[in-house]
Amino acid sequence: MFDEFEGVENINHRRTRRVGFELPVRCKHGLTRSTVMLKDMTTHGARIEGIPRQRIGDTVILFLPELAPKLAFVVWSKDKTSGLEFELPLHENVFANLVADFAIGHLQRLEMGRPEADAEVRAKPEVPPARHAA
Repeated sequence: MFDEFEGVENINHRRTRRVGFELPVRCKHGLTRSTVMLKDMTTHGARIEGIPRQRIGDTVILFLPELAPKLAFVVWSKDKTSGLEFELPLHENVFANLVADFAIGHLQRLEMGRPEADAEVRAKPEVPPARHAA
């Protein structure tokens, strides 16, 4: 099944959990600049769709919102989807800000008054206010 992937030996080696995105971002691969769709990301890398199959080890520069350009290396590629490993991992606070601002579901969380994805897990159940006899 995975024979068609280049770099498949790395497919299950995750350092941190992936967060889903549907975010168009600019990138540069070789001499070509294009817009790709950021599909998911960790502090160590990303999965993008939209550029033709890349060779393992090729460099891609991602232009993520509000950040300096990020150099990344292709670790696997199939058709128009590539897995990238950042040259230097994103700082956890930088990653958290990207997740809060652009990850799938961030608008729904904000509309519901929950700025963090895990807020419902950490939040204590609300206790109704005590009623006193007047």
